[in-house]
Amino acid sequence: MNRLTKYLLRETHHQTIERQKEIDKLQSAIKYLWINVSIYILITIIEYWLSIIGNSQALKADALNNLSGVISTGVLIFGLWEATNVNDDDIIGKQLPTKSVRSKDTLQLSRFRLETVFTLVTSFIILLISLQIIITGIIGLFHLEDKSSPNLMSALGAGIATVMMFGEFYINRHYGKKIGNASLMAASKDSLGDVVTSLGTTITVLISFFLNLAWLDGAVSVLIGGFILWQGLQIFQESTLNLADYVDPKLESQLKAEVEQFKKVHKVVDLRSRYNGNLLIVDIFIMVDPKATAMEIYHTNEKIERKLHKDFDVFDVTVTIIPDPDDLKK
Repeated sequence: MNRLTKYLLRETHHQTIERQKEIDKLQSAIKYLWINVSIYILITIIEYWLSIIGNSQALKADALNNLSGVISTGVLIFGLWEATNVNDDDIIGKQLPTKSVRSKDTLQLSRFRLETVFTLVTSFIILLISLQIIITGIIGLFHLEDKSSPNLMSALGAGIATVMMFGEFYINRHYGKKIGNASLMAASKDSLGDVVTSLGTTITVLISFFLNLAWLDGAVSVLIGGFILWQGLQIFQESTLNLADYVDPKLESQLKAEVEQFKKVHKVVDLRSRYNGNLLIVDIFIMVDPKATAMEIYHTNEKIERKLHKDFDVFDVTVTIIPDPDDLKK
């Protein structure tokens, strides 16, 4: 078996292993996201019921916030399921040809992007719910004559939600770090925000009850809506940048500097990077000595790929060779 064949087999084996690792991560994330959905549903029911009994607009806003968590997490689970459904013969209902130029492994990279697509969809859901909370809260502030202060049942509901949401935050953060999954880490940020809003709701209801400030409950519900709106915009921005093939310029500068350290590389002409889901793909154009042998270039390519994978967790590196014109003149 010649060296080229060994190289191609090794590359295929490496990428297959990395793809399967990513699939395993996403499938693990789905299990933990189902826990999220269960907790969100329970909290939503408790808070909404006690908001009616306790007469609290802020608690009702927090319940709708958690309802947005149920919807957005459910949508994300569907997206992750589609992304990991390797044996399916279609993508989102679009039938795949029986004979395709692209292999199943290459098609899987496209499926990984579905995680980002459905995360973007969840941002729209969050934005719509936040606007509804803000509008309802503002309307309530103009009708304070018919509104009384919330009672302690509302504080109980918000307190229960705070404790449960903290548990969800811990699960998402712990296992998100453990398996290195962006969806769970994003969910942990969302959960932490929910802890803050539920704790804020608890404090608001108690102050409103003891000081008889009916307007405070409505004002805080508007603030909660604003906080949810900000979260939705953050998720929208991150997902959109990912789909637009945006990669942190600092990271790209580090990648370029790393490649230029190799003796055989005269200059990095261009570097293009993008994400497929959580996987970083890099295309590099380098100048080398035009008199370098194919074997020398081959070894340089291998070293670049191994280095970027080890130091930056780059999934795939494509190196394009350009002969240095200055050396051609010599």
